[in-house]
Amino acid sequence: MKKIKIIIGTLILLIAFLGLTLAANAEMVTVTGKITGFECFTKGVICPIDKADPMITQENDFVLVTPTGEHYFMPNIGLGLKAKYALETATVTGDLNPKYKTITVSAMSVGGKEVYNKKKADDWREYMRSR
Repeated sequence: MKKIKIIIGTLILLIAFLGLTLAANAEMVTVTGKITGFECFTKGVICPIDKADPMITQENDFVLVTPTGEHYFMPNIGLGLKAKYALETATVTGDLNPKYKTITVSAMSVGGKEVYNKKKADDWREYMRSR
């Protein structure tokens, strides 16, 4: 029961955070940086060390960290996709909200390969609903 309450609370916060992100003024940008665990980033340590590091499963979220040290949350990208590409350099295009340090991602590529495209994801979701 406690786990369910935590999950529901987390979902409510995520939805509220996403709503704030979408409601504020944003500008379309392309940003390149390394996907890093947020907790590790805020503590100033490099982790996970590699993809087999158990710390990767302990992260609640991942951020895109630029070479200048700026960081951005990507609230519309699933945790699984961010964890999959942790420690890798990614290029994201989307709406930047500087107040909340978020990028609502419309496209993401890693190593020159597109790994997320919002339009394609939306089209797929719509296709699956119509079946």
